[in-house]
Amino acid sequence: MRSHTGMSALSHRSRWWSLVRTLRTAIFSCWPEHERRYRPERHYMRGPGPKWREKHGDFG
Repeated sequence: MRSHTGMSALSHRSRWWSLVRTLRTAIFSCWPEHERRYRPERHYMRGPGPKWREKHGDFG
């Protein structure tokens, strides 16, 4: 099916995804490399939480 401009829906979709990929590339190229990498030390538990302290008492 063609629109009034003569472009098919598939062509519109293709142009849309091309724009999305271009924008994503532009955004990530400006993003600092060190912030894009996975940093496990930012995600580990740093000790007992409040529930553990309630159960065992505050030994800190």
